[in-house]
Amino acid sequence: MKKTALSAVASASAAAVIAIFAGCGVTSPDFSVDFPFYFLQDVSTSTIPMHCCYLNSGDDGIAATDSLFFIDYQQGYCVARVGLEGYTVEDVGATAEGGYAIALCGNLLFYVSDGTYVVHNPVSLGSYGRFLLTDPTGGSWHVYSVGTDGTITTVNTQSWDVVSVDTVPGLDEPVAAVISADGSAIFLADGSDDTVKRISTGNLGAVTAECVIPGGTADMYAGPGNLVYAAPDSLSQIWGIDTGTGLHYSTYYISSPALSVAVTPDDGYIYVAHQSSGLTVISAQNGEVEGSSSSYGTIYDMAVNGSGSRALICSNLDKIITLEK
Repeated sequence: MKKTALSAVASASAAAVIAIFAGCGVTSPDFSVDFPFYFLQDVSTSTIPMHCCYLNSGDDGIAATDSLFFIDYQQGYCVARVGLEGYTVEDVGATAEGGYAIALCGNLLFYVSDGTYVVHNPVSLGSYGRFLLTDPTGGSWHVYSVGTDGTITTVNTQSWDVVSVDTVPGLDEPVAAVISADGSAIFLADGSDDTVKRISTGNLGAVTAECVIPGGTADMYAGPGNLVYAAPDSLSQIWGIDTGTGLHYSTYYISSPALSVAVTPDDGYIYVAHQSSGLTVISAQNGEVEGSSSSYGTIYDMAVNGSGSRALICSNLDKIITLEK
């Protein structure tokens, strides 16, 4: 989840707007023979998609423009396009069990039933939200909205009520946010001081560690183990940050600075989308380049599903692209 441009949003009640998208175009990108994922299909959008994720390990993907696109897990076509009353989507996510897609629209949190695509009345948040995080363990039934004002709003996904609003000390400009694979810690990149702050989900009002990344952070992605992967904004590197200590643990060298990053669920491959466009896949074990492609444009966000068989990317070519293993 990374930084993007902000836009003002007003509160209002929600109504379902559903349209089946019919124009899925197929292209033929160039890639090396050992590229770990291969082009499956793309979905054309009217504007640039900025955010994406998977509903669950073997469920459909979702991506956001001015609406939510539900992307078929098996074939990569658009199952449904769901409008959110014209609101700008700041981030997307899913509940831990995958039953709802969730969309952060300023001070509103929309949730949409998977399969029926019903848009429910949104949750009113106390601040303008920038990033959505779901407790991956599912036991707490919590999602977290990281606000532009440095607060974290916790929402219960059974009652859809705001549980708490906590202020993170010293967080002035959140530009990226992730939650660790075990749900124990949240990592927040702060553009005001170029740090990544670690906080415990058991105490959202206290920073337990800070990692300075020179030049700031473009994106972060939680690995399946004890690392969070960060893309420094001005370094040709990917950093591994230890989820326990919150400190810099490993460095992967790349050809140019990254705009977005993602990791396979077996911790085997790191997907690097470069600021200058292009996609590179490197080994998480030794940093060697496994494959690359210049055919996907500039990629603003990426997601890999829980089994590692699908990857979803949001491109400035006005396309949501599915890659398959």
